[in-house]
Amino acid sequence: MRSSPLLILLTLLLSSCTFQDRKPRIVASKGLPSELLLVVDDKVWQSDMADTLKAITQGPVPGLMQEEPFFKTVRISSRHYVQTYTTFHSKLFVHLDPSLKRSMLGVARDVVARPQIEVTVSSPTLESLRAFLSEKAAFIRQVIGDAQIEMRADLLRRHSSREIGKKMLSATGYGMKVPEQIRACKVGKDFVWAGSNLNEKDLNVVLYILPWDGGNIDDEGKFLKYRDSVMQKNIPGSRQDQWMQTTRVDGNPVIFSRMRELDGRKVLEVRGLWEMRNGALGGPFVSLTRADTVSRKLIVTEGFVYSPSTDKRDLLRQVEASLITLYKKDKPKK
Repeated sequence: MRSSPLLILLTLLLSSCTFQDRKPRIVASKGLPSELLLVVDDKVWQSDMADTLKAITQGPVPGLMQEEPFFKTVRISSRHYVQTYTTFHSKLFVHLDPSLKRSMLGVARDVVARPQIEVTVSSPTLESLRAFLSEKAAFIRQVIGDAQIEMRADLLRRHSSREIGKKMLSATGYGMKVPEQIRACKVGKDFVWAGSNLNEKDLNVVLYILPWDGGNIDDEGKFLKYRDSVMQKNIPGSRQDQWMQTTRVDGNPVIFSRMRELDGRKVLEVRGLWEMRNGALGGPFVSLTRADTVSRKLIVTEGFVYSPSTDKRDLLRQVEASLITLYKKDKPKK
């Protein structure tokens, strides 16, 4: 039996609609957690811009005891950028485009894979690129770095220590998603510490609540006063004259701070070094301070690591990812 011309036409139309409506499949991105793919035009890399790009991507991470590069960089020429590289989770493109009137910077996410961030810098000349990179260096490093922390946080939201999260929530009304290897926990008044209790690659997170007078939260002096007081009370050493404190050199605290936006709210981020007073322990820390305008309290989340014989960049970023997963206990339904 022969099909009618009308039936054939309808079949073709339906097949065409189904094909056109099918969205491209987003695959899982690839790459090591702190890895960055740097895609650069040959003319740029063969100029003095190579040193500038190395400084941006491989400059030292602030707040660590030894120098460690901000990213583990994989560099390729623009002409070698092929399908194999498209699914890298973090990419920085730098190229010249004589048709442009001025330098431009673009940020795109989840282009062909998820999670993924792409930063593209385009400039008409080497001279304009030099000035533009100097102006945008901190932004480029920070936007990619923040995206990589968020990628780690996404993993924690799916795989974390539920028991520790419950204890935090019960003690303070706030919880965090923490790495599964963190199993030990200590609860104090408006304070929770949780850690892995290891001699190497030891991960620790802290959550504590402070009263808030409604003022600005970007005061470093206030932050240090609160931090050292809370740590002295809650994280003592093995002797009475030992407790955790912020490292100081010639009386000056070793810290780096900035105000950032997180979930639409202003947050104080502080990075620095901690040490055990009158002891040999020490390492880097990072903290986030948020203001709860409803309860008029400050919620401080902190991650610190102890690992004297290994690099610490990625260890610190593991606990830093926990800090941005903070959530509040739901109010009971009436």
